[in-house]
Amino acid sequence: MLHFAFLIGTIKTFVPYIRKKVLLSLDPHEYLFLNTMIIAFLCSVYMIYHLFRNNHTLDNIMTKYRSLSYLEILFAFLISSITVISSIFILNMDKYYNTPLINSFLIKIISAVLLILTGIFIFEEKYNHQQMLGIFLGIVAVFLITKYKV
Repeated sequence: MLHFAFLIGTIKTFVPYIRKKVLLSLDPHEYLFLNTMIIAFLCSVYMIYHLFRNNHTLDNIMTKYRSLSYLEILFAFLISSITVISSIFILNMDKYYNTPLINSFLIKIISAVLLILTGIFIFEEKYNHQQMLGIFLGIVAVFLITKYKV
C-alpha cells in the first residue's frame, strides 16, 4: 500500500504546475466551475460503479443520508464550504501572486504550524526544545517566504 501512497504523492506534486498552465487561459472562478463539473462527473461514475459492482442501492445510501444528525449535516456543509473557499483562495494565489512552489510550501508550512498550535492550546500536548525550535523555524520560513517575493 505504501507504493500507492508514494505514487499519489508524486503525482500530486505536479498538480500545482498543471493547474498553473490551465489558469493561464481561465480565470480562477472559471477553472473552479470546470473542475467542479469534472469532479461531479467522476463522482457519478464512481457511484454508479459502486451501485452495480458492490450491490449498493440508492435507497440504502439515501437512508444513511437521512439518518445523519443535524450536527453531522452541519459538519458536512462546513467541510464542503471550507473546500470551496480554500480552492478559490489557492486558485487566486496560483494565478495572481506567487509561484506554485511557494504557494505549496506556504500551505504546507501554515497547516503544520496551525496543527501544532491546535495540539498545544486545545489538546494540551507537550513538545521538547528541539520540536519547539522546529516550529519556530517553520514560522520564520513562512515570514521570509511571504516578506521577500521574487
